[in-house]
Amino acid sequence: MASSKPLSEQDIQNMAAQHQQMQYQSESAVQQLNFVSDSINDVIKAINTLTEFEGVNDGHEIFIPIGAGVNVKANLVMPENVVIQVGAGLSVEKNIVQAKTMLDNRKEELTKYQESIKNSLNELTKRMKEIEGVLNNIVSQQQAPTTPNMQGS
Repeated sequence: MASSKPLSEQDIQNMAAQHQQMQYQSESAVQQLNFVSDSINDVIKAINTLTEFEGVNDGHEIFIPIGAGVNVKANLVMPENVVIQVGAGLSVEKNIVQAKTMLDNRKEELTKYQESIKNSLNELTKRMKEIEGVLNNIVSQQQAPTTPNMQGS
């Protein structure tokens, strides 16, 4: 970002506006990261729960959480099969092994997306620091000539 000619007031304002826009983008990226992390954790919990269901027979009694610390007692029917959402409001019935495979694939996709967001966030942070460096240099240069004159008075 260094150039031989001094930056105009308009250039400085544009850089400050660009920095602010990048700040908004980075805040949005952090929110996306949190959402994706929560989604990954949900998938991991589902995989772990399915693993616990392996070998469970019909009629096995379980507690189903329905929210606010409330559970419903239920008996499993066909615990070897589960219904899994595949997107666009569609669900399919799969056996536990198939469901775990689908969830593992979903976790892998989410993890790749998480890495992509992290890379974008790192790039944004790097560019923001570059702009901060340029703006700090400009402020220092503007203050440098003023300081010696005030000491000479």
